[in-house]
Amino acid sequence: MSIFEDFEIQFFFAANKKLFARCPCRRALPHLHELDEVSAHHTLCHMLGHFLDLKTGQPALDGSKETIPAINQDGLDDELRYVYNDLQNPELNAARRVDRNVDPNDRTEFQNFGPEQQDCYGTDARAELMAESIRAYLVNPNYLKTVAPNVAARIRAAVNPNPEANRILQFN
Repeated sequence: MSIFEDFEIQFFFAANKKLFARCPCRRALPHLHELDEVSAHHTLCHMLGHFLDLKTGQPALDGSKETIPAINQDGLDDELRYVYNDLQNPELNAARRVDRNVDPNDRTEFQNFGPEQQDCYGTDARAELMAESIRAYLVNPNYLKTVAPNVAARIRAAVNPNPEANRILQFN
């Protein structure tokens, strides 16, 4: 079975609906055919981020003391949260549609948008932060390497040596 066949099994079969159930993109999967191309691409890349985190991470205890694999986030919280806010903050993104040069420091509503504002807490929030950073790396590697170099390095260290992933995908 290829890694992409496994991706389908993980996210599209009913038996696995609990996997990342709080993820806003996860909830959009049954409606993928209804989304415009940009939104569908965003959703699939974000879910691929979850999948890579799950498949290439090391076993770790989640909030309910269950062991799940995840890429180690120790020491990366500031960078992960910066990326998430920068890419997911609806107020910031709306302002950037008017003026691409909007500085997130200009207004308080342009700051501190995290998974918690989308009802994801604890382990779910950590999974969202990494999935969104992996999505960013997939669609714009230079962006992630510039704004979150330590996150980019951690993703490379997890994904590139993994034989399941590296036959199909390598991060530079």
